[in-house]
Amino acid sequence: MQLVIKIAQSYLGYAADLGGRNVFGAKVGYDSQPWAGAFVDVCLREAGLKNLPSFTYTPAALAESIRAGNFSREPRPGSIALFNFSSNTGHAADVFGMPHCGIVTDVKEFTETGRFISIEGNVEGTGKYQKKDGVHQRIRSINEVVVFCTPAAGVHKTFNGRLMAWMDRGRTKFNGEDLLAIDAAARLPLVIKLNTEIRHGDRSKKIETIQLALATVTDIRGAQPGAWDSITAVACARYQRIMGFVGKDVTGLPSVNTLRRLAKETGLFTLDA
Repeated sequence: MQLVIKIAQSYLGYAADLGGRNVFGAKVGYDSQPWAGAFVDVCLREAGLKNLPSFTYTPAALAESIRAGNFSREPRPGSIALFNFSSNTGHAADVFGMPHCGIVTDVKEFTETGRFISIEGNVEGTGKYQKKDGVHQRIRSINEVVVFCTPAAGVHKTFNGRLMAWMDRGRTKFNGEDLLAIDAAARLPLVIKLNTEIRHGDRSKKIETIQLALATVTDIRGAQPGAWDSITAVACARYQRIMGFVGKDVTGLPSVNTLRRLAKETGLFTLDA
């Protein structure tokens, strides 16, 4: 996680343009919006960390981290702090907006005082000449934090992870036939050609393959095989939020970008689009 910290430190002093325009929002596709999560996403990507929920829309990242058991009340260097206040610097209308977030860099005082240091985007600095929307280092308290998420988690199963797996036992993703189908798809990935957009109510063999892929990354259950029904649409929408899609971009329909990432992550199909 030291690489994530080093990358975050390299952006210290960066200031957003007028109207909230910034390089981080531009890179994730949501410029001139609250961008603390976009800053975190860019740092994680530049560090080569993949297959993580996007922090662009922090409520989705929080939900996915809790669902995966990847959360803690104690920070580690490189952890992502999700705060109990919103990112609203330069965005007065977002007082009731999504939670702010930042990258933890120093926890030396945490045991004694409950304080830690983080680098955050979309905040004002504390110095006389830092009163501008940008990337700054801040001293924070545990009292301001909802949870800490650690991108490197997953090497071993945490207590939280085991607990969430136990609680999820009633939503088992696969039955025996599903596992056989997924195994067969992995051995001989289907080439999906998108000559037309998939819409609600469509039926086809390629939809069945996409459903199997969604089942490996979401809790899709009870969908009608081969039909783009409401259950499949909800699972697709969840996956789009994991990718970092926000607002009206979360359609529940498989866009080319959605399928391209789903194909890469699961290996169950390839895309010819």
